[in-house]
Amino acid sequence: MKMRAKIKFRNSLLSRYLVIIGIALVFIPILIPVSFLASWGTNQLLHWGEFSPPHNPYNKLYGSGNNLAAAWHKEAGLLNDKTPEEIDSKLRDLKQLYPETSLFWVDAAGNTRLQLPEQDTLPEVWSLKDTITFMKARVDADPFTVVAFIGGSSTTDQGFMVLELPRKYMIKSTVNRQGDTRFYGFFLMLMLSFFLLLSYLFIRDIRKRLLRLESSTTQSNNNGLPSKTIVGRPDEIGRLEQAFNRMVDELEDSRKREIEEETLRKDLISNLSHDLRTPLTVLGSHLYSLRKEPLSEQGQQSLSLMESKMGDLDGLIDHLLSYNLLSSGRYKVTRVNQDVLRIVRSSAAAWYPLWEKNHLEADIDLPDIPLLWEIDEQGFRRVLDNLFQNLIRHASSGGYVGLATTMRRSVTALVITDHGPGLNAKSSAKGAGLGLLIVDMLLHEMGLTREIESSSSGTRIYIYPTSL
Repeated sequence: MKMRAKIKFRNSLLSRYLVIIGIALVFIPILIPVSFLASWGTNQLLHWGEFSPPHNPYNKLYGSGNNLAAAWHKEAGLLNDKTPEEIDSKLRDLKQLYPETSLFWVDAAGNTRLQLPEQDTLPEVWSLKDTITFMKARVDADPFTVVAFIGGSSTTDQGFMVLELPRKYMIKSTVNRQGDTRFYGFFLMLMLSFFLLLSYLFIRDIRKRLLRLESSTTQSNNNGLPSKTIVGRPDEIGRLEQAFNRMVDELEDSRKREIEEETLRKDLISNLSHDLRTPLTVLGSHLYSLRKEPLSEQGQQSLSLMESKMGDLDGLIDHLLSYNLLSSGRYKVTRVNQDVLRIVRSSAAAWYPLWEKNHLEADIDLPDIPLLWEIDEQGFRRVLDNLFQNLIRHASSGGYVGLATTMRRSVTALVITDHGPGLNAKSSAKGAGLGLLIVDMLLHEMGLTREIESSSSGTRIYIYPTSL
């Protein structure tokens, strides 16, 4: 047996799969930080103006809103239990520290006290409604507004102080920004999709090659053999494709040898059949001459046996020629719509003397109404002759031959019946079965079929059209 070369590991499907798994295992640890950096970079590009505002000398002074609010609440807490004059003094100091701000404070009675600078929109005495309206108007508005209770808590009941600053002097805060998370998830899914794409391409390539191989097995060429497939990469599937192509080559070689052997066999049968007929004719003429000579009873028996065997040999040669013509497609069958029962009666009349000679009782029960089939008359007569000859040879012990019609498979069928021992019984006259093989081939050419029911009490042969 010829040894096949082993597949190199680097060319195998397993190596390609392990590469994909290896890439995933190597890149998963760095996938998260890479996604984070990509997300951060994208946010930097999309919010460049927010993270890098124009140079403003006040940005460093005021900082962000969170820083400014924390500082203002701290200053308010330091004014606990201070007098109004001390509070005014502190606000003036803060105004100098934060020149772009607007400052004012309201005492515990709701009276507006010091304003830096003066604002006409502020009420002199604050009601609950005024306070709520002011607070709602300053939510996420410009100017940025911070309200702090003097003393650090509302329980001190010392009033509150307010700082207002236009937002252009502040550093915009990025606290609670949701963009980072969204972009991080996007880049994470993008990298995971890359690995999924690699896996999909790997599986799709395998599936495509297997479907191509399946298509080659189901599609036949002119010889009725599978067509070759395209050989892909030198991996396991590639080796399977190569093996499939080698199988197709071997099948083609086998088919060529079979055709050559069939041709040789047919030529041999044809030549032997013709070559044997000449000596048989000569022997037949000499046996006929011997029949006229005075012979003993034993001589007469031997002469009859020789004539019988010569008849069998002549029939065998005739069967061989017919089989050769049918198998090679050179037997011409001309199907004509005609009455089958007429041909059966004519053939039965020709065989009737032989039936009487072999003590066979003929029971012919054929209707007068014509039974029209598309058949070749000569071929159908040949079918009947072979069947009648087999009946005499193997079923004459039953002493009966019947011809009738019956319904079979919803069509009218011709029935040939005998009372012989059946097909399973042993017979010294049993041959190679060429006669029945020729019968089936002729019936097939005429669109007919044959069915047999056989038992120890007899045999029934049904002949009927396969389709009308």
